Amino acid sequence: MVGSTKAQFDRYSELLKCYSPEPMYIGEVGTAAAMKLALNQLIVGLTSTFAVSLSFAQKQGVDIEQFMSVVRQSTLYTPTFDKKLEQMRDRNFANPNFPTKHLLKDTNLFLNQAAELDLNTSSLEGIKQIIEQATAIGLADLDYSAIYSAINQSDF
Repeated sequence: MVGSTKAQFDRYSELLKCYSPEPMYIGEVGTAAAMKLALNQLIVGLTSTFAVSLSFAQKQGVDIEQFMSVVRQSTLYTPTFDKKLEQMRDRNFANPNFPTKHLLKDTNLFLNQAAELDLNTSSLEGIKQIIEQATAIGLADLDYSAIYSAINQSDF
């Protein structure tokens, strides 16, 4: 995702292919960063709501494979759920592809920008508290799916 003038993007498109096989022009400087924050906010929301639902189902005695079978067949499904399921079930958040501390940083950046745009971010404020809890209990450098342990603190 590239934020630049269209002329700059066209001029450097071959060089940009060193970073991605298909560089995407997003718009003027700042728009690619805004898109990245918007996408990361979706990651925050999806991961946290999945962790809450998974924890709820587990604590209610629901068979997790059956739960996932239903989720996978629904329009609610996103591959992120399967990508993070094993980490959450095993509480193994080593080898992060994106650490919890970076999730917190991007959440704060998003919240600051959203406030300037007068967006209601109260739901994200609650998730931010969960990420802060995960960081406080020593999970800052582990994979962001570690927020599961802040949501489901039993057996932690």
